[in-house]
Amino acid sequence: MKKVLLMSAMLVAGAAMATPAVLQENVNPMEQIAQQEKVKIEAEALPDAVKTAIAANEEVKALPITEAFQITQLDGKFHFEVIFDNGTEEKLTKKYDQEGNEITE
Repeated sequence: MKKVLLMSAMLVAGAAMATPAVLQENVNPMEQIAQQEKVKIEAEALPDAVKTAIAANEEVKALPITEAFQITQLDGKFHFEVIFDNGTEEKLTKKYDQEGNEITE
């Protein structure tokens, strides 16, 4: 009887330890699928349409661009993320499509 109880306890303990490993394996592929390619580019390399949209926007036209990124989505389309220095610790970030239209989420 002791052997049966000992074997049952070992089986339950083994199953409890194996469950987190299985869950962790399933999380990683989903995380990789959701990732987009984010490439840092120079502000001068932004398309003219995006530069024109920035120049026409009263909120950001006087702010310096600290960083710019081209983000390629899984379907091959891409957009641009531009980070402006607005004088605070929390920088101002705007997203634009290829035609210079601001993307609001």
